[in-house]
Amino acid sequence: PQENYRCQTDNQPDLFINNPSTLHRPSIVQSLLGCLAVAFLSSCASVEKDTSPPRVDRAEPGKGLVIFYRESKLVGSAVGFDVRDNGVRIGGLPNGSFFAYQATPGEHTFSAATENTDESVLTVEPAKTYYIRGSIEMGVWVGRPNLMIMNADEGKSASRGLKRVKLQQ
Repeated sequence: PQENYRCQTDNQPDLFINNPSTLHRPSIVQSLLGCLAVAFLSSCASVEKDTSPPRVDRAEPGKGLVIFYRESKLVGSAVGFDVRDNGVRIGGLPNGSFFAYQATPGEHTFSAATENTDESVLTVEPAKTYYIRGSIEMGVWVGRPNLMIMNADEGKSASRGLKRVKLQQ
């Protein structure tokens, strides 16, 4: 015969349960969801808001200017990602932000990674400005980053009103 245990609470009538050890144990699904939440939050890129006065971005002499931006979207909003130039971290791109990067002329492989990696190859010319849009697409565990080279008109328009973040160097 199975014993019943009596549980009393302040606001509830008496409850009878068969096994008190199962009363507050989280399910496997709850544990998995908790782990996923931690993974999402820990994958966010660490960035700092740029507090310098707003200015017109121009390429420094002998360099090209690359503006990385990420429009504010609901999908993937909790996931940030780092941007790398030929494997070297140059900055982070959280939701609704942008940063400007002074690049030496020549071929650059820009990349972003979470569970997958995306790359865009760009040949930078001196005194030119380029726009690269970052975004997050649905992934299995964490959103997948996407970097896309945009035309100047679209990039300039889309990056207006976004928060500028500090470039990591």
